[in-house]
Amino acid sequence: MSENQQTLSTSLRQEQQLSARQLQSLELLALPRLDLEERLTQELAANPLLEAEVEEEWPESPAVQPERAEPEDESTLDEQAAENDEWADELPMPPGTGEPGPTGEAREHLLNSLTDMPTLQEQLSAELAMSNVPPAIRRIAEEVIAGIDDTGYLRTTAADLAMSLDADPVEVEKAIRLVQSFDPPGVGCRDLAECLKLQLERRGELTPLYEELLDHRLDEIARNRLPQLARSLHIPLDELNHCLARLKRLNPFPGSALAPARSEFVLPEAAIVRRNGEYEVITNRNGMPRLFLAERYLKLLENPELSAADRNYLREKLQQARELMRSLELRQSTIGRIAGVIATTQRDFLERGVEALKPLTMKQAGEMLDLHETTVSRAVANKFLETPQGTFPFKFFFTSGFTDEDGTEISNRAVMEKIRELIQAENPSHPLSDEQLARNLKEHGLAVARRTVAKYREAMNIPSSPLRRKHL
Repeated sequence: MSENQQTLSTSLRQEQQLSARQLQSLELLALPRLDLEERLTQELAANPLLEAEVEEEWPESPAVQPERAEPEDESTLDEQAAENDEWADELPMPPGTGEPGPTGEAREHLLNSLTDMPTLQEQLSAELAMSNVPPAIRRIAEEVIAGIDDTGYLRTTAADLAMSLDADPVEVEKAIRLVQSFDPPGVGCRDLAECLKLQLERRGELTPLYEELLDHRLDEIARNRLPQLARSLHIPLDELNHCLARLKRLNPFPGSALAPARSEFVLPEAAIVRRNGEYEVITNRNGMPRLFLAERYLKLLENPELSAADRNYLREKLQQARELMRSLELRQSTIGRIAGVIATTQRDFLERGVEALKPLTMKQAGEMLDLHETTVSRAVANKFLETPQGTFPFKFFFTSGFTDEDGTEISNRAVMEKIRELIQAENPSHPLSDEQLARNLKEHGLAVARRTVAKYREAMNIPSSPLRRKHL
């Protein structure tokens, strides 16, 4: 083989190894905390060269740049971060960047910690078992129960049940009504109107007026056309408001009574704390394994009697262990440095809250850290930061904004909070239109267009002024 061929072959091998290391760094950077813990557990089980100790407490001092797990003559963390910038655009977003949630052992622990409550289907089946009904109705009722989702709604039509079971449609309706007589009230309903009617019926409160409202007037209620509706029903507006208030106290999702509230683990990657009048960043290693190389295998590599196959195997695992430790170190450093940018740029928020949040984009943060904005995006995805104002997703702090009349920059989240405050303080009988909200914001020094106000209001799931109006 010629010298040029050897050089080309060596170069190709180096590029392949480099890409694999970079990909691993990118994957670890994007992993949420609980997924990272599971990944490290898998790596520890697969690599005998890796050992770990678990951190039980937050460190006592700031750790924006944590200690190196293994002192080596390698490039500095900043150089590695800059390298991260170079290949950030060359690789796609890795898997595992969806909504944060517990996985693996954490998920199992969560499920095991839930109270041992029967499911909705189990309770309905138990009630059916105690019911004195003909076998044909019981068979259909079992299928009805199987077609009820966790919200309590029957998602299978009577016609489909009759066809699939080769049953009389009259008997299918009897089976549905049987299940609808079970607890919780409203279960087995096929739409919202039937759900509410079943609950009123159980309480002996289903009057002709409620039937009219639920069967034929829900659209008018949804559009808040209450004065017109009261006139068409020939009843006082007060009586209509009383009926609607009663309906609002009913449960639109009867199955939720037996559905345990979903617990969501939120483990902050870092914390911003105030010490001696200054804000500092502490990275959270609580529960995270601190990796180091197994000394006994390092000594084994020095044994001249070790077979070539075993030596090659241990060397491969040693390289994998070192690359994992470097990737993990880079991940922790990058997240800590981003938290440091937030601590520096969002001091007003840390002291006063959301209304003082300043605009900050991922591109700006990347420029401060000599990182590409895509690297910042991957680093903050599905990760949380603890602050004196509470725990927030990292992405909460990255937002565009406005400049008020005094030249002060203010984030769009702060504008949204101001809109919320104005709506909460409005006269419910004469709610503020989007145009009026825009004028009020301008009086506070914020020139925000009406369409922008509407966009922010909708983003906060706040109805328009006609739907917010209270008819007294």
